[in-house]
Amino acid sequence: MRVYLLITTGLLLACAEGCGQVNQEVKSTKSNESITIDNGILSVSYNLKDGTFTASRGERLFIEKGTFQEAAGAKPETIRTVRIKDTLGVGEAIRVEFPSGFIYTLALYKRVPFVCVKLRMHNPTNDTLVINKITPVSAAVDVGKAAKELRILGCDGLTAADENRTSYMFLAMADPATRMGVVAGWLTHGRASGIVLSRAIESSVLIEGRSEYGKLLIEPGKTAEGETLAVGYFDDALAGLEAYADAIAKTYKIELPEIPSGYCTWYSKPYGGASDEKHIGELADFCAKNLRKFGFEVLQIDDKWQLSRRDYTSYNSKGPYPNGMKPTAEKITSAGLTAGIWFTPFGWDYKRPVFKDHQDWFVHKEDGQIYSVRWGGDCLDMTHPEARKFLDTVIRRITRQWGYKYIKIDGLWSGMAVKILYPNPDYRDDNLGDAVFHNPAKTNVEAYRDGLKLVREASGDDVYILGCNIAQNMRTLGGSIGLVDAMRVGSDIGARWGGILKGASMGTRLYFLHNRVWHNDPDCLMLRDPLTLDQARAWGSWVAISGQLNIASEWLPGLPADKLDVVKRSMPNHGLCGRPMDLFANTLPQVWHLTSGAGGQRKDIVGMFNWDDKNSNTVEIEPDKLDLPSEGNGTYVGFDYWANKFVPPFSGALKAELRPSCCKVIAIRPLLERPVLVGTSRHITQGIVDVIEEEWNGRANTLSGKSKVVGADPYEIRIFAPTRVWQALRVNISEADRRAGVTAGIQQDDQTIRVTIKSPDNRRVRWKVAFQKRPS
Repeated sequence: MRVYLLITTGLLLACAEGCGQVNQEVKSTKSNESITIDNGILSVSYNLKDGTFTASRGERLFIEKGTFQEAAGAKPETIRTVRIKDTLGVGEAIRVEFPSGFIYTLALYKRVPFVCVKLRMHNPTNDTLVINKITPVSAAVDVGKAAKELRILGCDGLTAADENRTSYMFLAMADPATRMGVVAGWLTHGRASGIVLSRAIESSVLIEGRSEYGKLLIEPGKTAEGETLAVGYFDDALAGLEAYADAIAKTYKIELPEIPSGYCTWYSKPYGGASDEKHIGELADFCAKNLRKFGFEVLQIDDKWQLSRRDYTSYNSKGPYPNGMKPTAEKITSAGLTAGIWFTPFGWDYKRPVFKDHQDWFVHKEDGQIYSVRWGGDCLDMTHPEARKFLDTVIRRITRQWGYKYIKIDGLWSGMAVKILYPNPDYRDDNLGDAVFHNPAKTNVEAYRDGLKLVREASGDDVYILGCNIAQNMRTLGGSIGLVDAMRVGSDIGARWGGILKGASMGTRLYFLHNRVWHNDPDCLMLRDPLTLDQARAWGSWVAISGQLNIASEWLPGLPADKLDVVKRSMPNHGLCGRPMDLFANTLPQVWHLTSGAGGQRKDIVGMFNWDDKNSNTVEIEPDKLDLPSEGNGTYVGFDYWANKFVPPFSGALKAELRPSCCKVIAIRPLLERPVLVGTSRHITQGIVDVIEEEWNGRANTLSGKSKVVGADPYEIRIFAPTRVWQALRVNISEADRRAGVTAGIQQDDQTIRVTIKSPDNRRVRWKVAFQKRPS
């Protein structure tokens, strides 16, 4: 419930942007010319004469002309308003019904900043109606700027808005200078794969929503519910993207578990692939002793443990785990860690003995051949009852009998039975609809989602499910929503800077889904040579600030201390979602912002990145772009984490001169008339994961708090005094902490104060720094 409440709060904040009536009930009015619905955020009007609609937010008319593209019939038969109630909330809809039985709805929900468009399809004929794809709606969108001045973001990157675009699931169009713009995306993907298209037309941009079914069968006299498209205008398109993800999460009632951190064997060198039982045991002992106290939780075994390349019914007795997978899971678990394992649930080898008499368990082609996909294998048919029972048994063995409570399920697109499109995320034909399923009434997407539901049911609610990966076919982006805990959003990276840039790119484009719809996995934390220390710190800092899944794939006992320190300082995950501030200005954003808390507890972290591995670069950000607290009259002080030094007070742009493939991570606090805690040494986010309480007592001139301190890891609190008249007298810790062996010391250098706390064990330590204000 914790995460679901956060999702709801996020929607409220997005709704409140530029509108003071977010609690208003949705109202409808009717005249001779139009029907209008209004939820206090948006107003939508349907023209009764020409059948078009408009949408506005305040004074901004952002949909100039919307049309129902696939309306079956020249004129509507019935137009009326109806009350609606579903998982997205309560609201009012304009319902437009055509003689054919096709029904379109334009809906506004209370506190939801989108107009939602949905189509219900009907077959009035005596023959089965087959729908491959349908475009229910198009909208001419205007945000007050020419298309060439705007940028459009989709799954495949950032371009000028005057370029034609086709993107899976969503598109966002914004002014790169102000970030005001429009977000359009599909909320549901129950039976269709949602596509959003755009093209420049005269003074505006035409956005179309298309549902691709492959082969949707509607029997005579029957109806089929379509998917829901959401379109909204925002003064800040980042808030719009986040509100879009919140709306998806609310639609599917998504409640996420805590995000784990840990290790994957795949890229490790040495002992990569699946590793082996001897070295996994050594690694479990090492991590339990050295890393678990920092938030390290998972050891996941990757490909090559199984009986054969595409047979997961058992382990290979002549392979890396001759004693079986269960003893290894028990070894990992006994070390206080979670055992994880990789497999492809929907991609198998039909030639294996287990399938000798069960060739009908596979998806087929129209010529009768088994549907096979490159790399993924032969597609198990998730509409076949016996195939489902078989997979259920395999997964229960892995998760419930062997004890693996973290599963990485790869080759997902094979469950949809479409062509692999790896590694590029741009829209292409993939033969959607040419597969023959046991149950022909199921579409490709529906069969795939049924498969994912089975994986969850067989695994149990205590298993963390990581999907891998949408780069293989981007239809799995929307098709997986609500059914996995995490999703690999990029292609394989390896220990190379070019690969890391791919992970950062996809993690950035889809940042808004993270911690709302699922946990984004940008692929592994890579640190070893030939990556430099600067590059290792930059990648670790990006992962830590963005908050995305942090799974290292290095032989951790063999890492140099400075690179192993990146692992320690990037764990645990803070459970928040950082923001790429220049998302619509740079192909790969250079500035990320993470904020936590409110009032005197608020903490702001800015990550500044130079992704160029050849040239130095200057990166800057204006404080007003960060919406920092107004205290301190617009003057701030910072701490540069990797440089280990204070950033002197500043009021203008924050600038960083960065070496090639390097970063700076700066904690920022308002400069007040008394000492302020700027940051800590524990974590890259400098207090967000470790400072639980913080309080200034003006009468006693004390700064006190409570911090999560890691055992045998010196913990430093960084404090800045506004003038030299403030002198730090002493630091005290609680009596209980002293009895537990905790010690504390303090050192002041002019206006900077460093408090060092040491504890023999992980502990929440109470501390208090006393100050004296000397006469000036």
